[in-house]
Amino acid sequence: MGNTFLTATANFEDFFKISSGEISPYVLKNNESSLKKIFAFFQCDNNILLINGFTGTGKKQIAEHILSYMDKDTIVCRFVCSTSSRLDDIELSFYKTLQKKTALKDTTELDAINTIKDKIDYLIAKLPLRFVFAFYNFDDLQNENKTEILNYTYSFTDNPNVKSIIVSRIFDTEIFPIEQKYTRVMIKALSKEIFESCIKDCGIKISASMLEQFYRLTRGYFFSTCLSCKIMINRELTVNDFIIQYSNSSLKFDEFLAKTYYTLIVGTTKSAFNLFLKLHHGLNLKLIQHLGSYPEIVLKTLSDNFYIFKKNDLYYASGFLKQHLEQIAKDEISKERLATYYEKQLELSPTERDITISRASLSHEIAFYKNIQIEEPQKTIEEHEEAEKPKEEVSSEPIKVDTKINEYLNLPIIDILKESTETFCNYDYLKTLELLSVILSRKYEIKDNTILYATYNMLAKTYSKLTKWKYALYYYEILEKYYTNIGNKDSVNIVKFEIANIYYQTYRTFDAIKLLRELLAVTKDNQIIVNCNILLGNISLSASHKDLAIKYYKDGIDNIDANTEKSTAVELFFKFAILSDENNDINNAVEYYQRVIEINDTESKYTALANSNLGDLFLDNELFDEAKDCFKKAYEIDSTNNNDYGMYYSLSKIIELTSRQEKDKRLTYAKEAKEHALKSNDYHAIVDATLKLGDLYYDYSQAENALNEYIELYRADKNKFSEYNLNKLTSRLDDIKARLGKDTFEKLIPDYE
Repeated sequence: MGNTFLTATANFEDFFKISSGEISPYVLKNNESSLKKIFAFFQCDNNILLINGFTGTGKKQIAEHILSYMDKDTIVCRFVCSTSSRLDDIELSFYKTLQKKTALKDTTELDAINTIKDKIDYLIAKLPLRFVFAFYNFDDLQNENKTEILNYTYSFTDNPNVKSIIVSRIFDTEIFPIEQKYTRVMIKALSKEIFESCIKDCGIKISASMLEQFYRLTRGYFFSTCLSCKIMINRELTVNDFIIQYSNSSLKFDEFLAKTYYTLIVGTTKSAFNLFLKLHHGLNLKLIQHLGSYPEIVLKTLSDNFYIFKKNDLYYASGFLKQHLEQIAKDEISKERLATYYEKQLELSPTERDITISRASLSHEIAFYKNIQIEEPQKTIEEHEEAEKPKEEVSSEPIKVDTKINEYLNLPIIDILKESTETFCNYDYLKTLELLSVILSRKYEIKDNTILYATYNMLAKTYSKLTKWKYALYYYEILEKYYTNIGNKDSVNIVKFEIANIYYQTYRTFDAIKLLRELLAVTKDNQIIVNCNILLGNISLSASHKDLAIKYYKDGIDNIDANTEKSTAVELFFKFAILSDENNDINNAVEYYQRVIEINDTESKYTALANSNLGDLFLDNELFDEAKDCFKKAYEIDSTNNNDYGMYYSLSKIIELTSRQEKDKRLTYAKEAKEHALKSNDYHAIVDATLKLGDLYYDYSQAENALNEYIELYRADKNKFSEYNLNKLTSRLDDIKARLGKDTFEKLIPDYE
């Protein structure tokens, strides 16, 4: 493969000798052999790097040191795992990083893709770049999520442009199968020699005998050593005094160390740290200000002293300290307030949220802080089927539900089921689960199997909406067995399609393909045939097999009939059109964009995109009036659906198609385009819209207004700009400087460099 991920100038000597600023020289010196293996990893065909080591040995430091040597064409996506993390959160985090770092000029194709998973696949296949996915604190994940997340990493093992780094304390051979190609390195405890240097460089005097005792106590772990030294310096203790205090504490050393270190902070600093200890995810500055209005100096103090660390503009509590202090830390914010906060976040799109976590995780947090307990499947299907009567402990166990649904507890089960259907249709999935849990607590009252399995069907659908795939699959498998036993083939096929979709969502791609092909071989249901072809087309497209995707989409189109859902037909026509567009098959592209528009499903994003793409085709062929009409229709639909990016894009095209003499109209369009770009939170859109508005002001001889737009952008984003965009912006600023004169320019913008 060659050294393609690292900078072209990187060699092992530099890799080892030069500190990135993220690593202690003691950790660096102590792990020369591991660094050699890591350097080799980036020059071999292995796709997965496992960095293991006990808590506090410096695993994160090693990983960050590695990542500081990545080439400019290597995109690094980081994720810090916690007990509440799930694949949805990881995908969302990675996608936002990719969005920010790639900044596609044309996002039409990307916008047409439904899921975050497929968007990531598209970007990896589309962009001539390399990608590194780094997972920190992998051990903290719940076991049920580890396999799914690993399947995600394994889905890229055949792609030479993707590597994954997994940082964890232990190496579990059951989770990491031997057939996978991976490189494993162990980050070691400090050698006694390096440990001694670290102690003495901190200004701590220590005898040979005390060194031996202190080394055994800390086990040579870098983090434990640093915390111990900071305690001794802060409390003005000798090593002997420190060891005596530990001996008198009757605590395990790690617990003593964490609790003692916790006492070094007080007041606002401790209050801020408590927030990090209690929350299950990383916090950005905006969220920190919202929850506690803590000044940045507090965060700097915590960060400089190892209480917290920063990754991807998010702050996290030290894993070591969180492990020992989470239970004793004070709750700085009430559970009710947190639940309300998460509910408000749930209403927003991912780009608008203060936190980068998925809808499923937000729902989980709401349930946690509201103390909602939902019955989750714990048994195998076989055990479930055999349990004809309740066990004593199950029947006597009280079910905990939200007080708001107490009114349903004594209602007929059929009425509760009807109510759960209504809440499901109103997108209130948590309440749906609460209601269904009431039914499950009384399931042995149910004499009619149709009601019981209707409940299981609702559970499967609800868990799918919450992307809790494990539980959705559990109930779909129960349903498949039931329908098979009663000979209901149509329902079996419907359930099998849902199972295939779960396989696809959880990266069991081959299982999904196998099941979908089996379905196509036996079913005569056109809706299932259409849905199978869409999913097979999506799988093919994510693997960059465009010709195969076109075949599947066309097969799906050929099976559309009067019973096909409008939204399904719109999706299918659009996807076929956009692939035809890519293949320069203009006739098919125009025909199927128009068929999307004719259906007139204004709630579908595909309808606006079809108008927009058709407008681009007309524009390319100099059919300007037709193009303008299309962009206006796209704008209207996006306005209805509050799609800010779509409105920005349409307005930017309408500006191009509006006569230069219509100055006021063009400026109004440009101002609105910028507003929508800012609301969309899309980096490229903001840059483009601001430049366009500035350029219009400049063209209409409003140099000062133009300057305000350019300098706003320059001040806000100059460090994020690509060289191309920065040159484009500075050339405009320099041009205005020449036009206004140096003195006038510097009066207006004294801080321009």
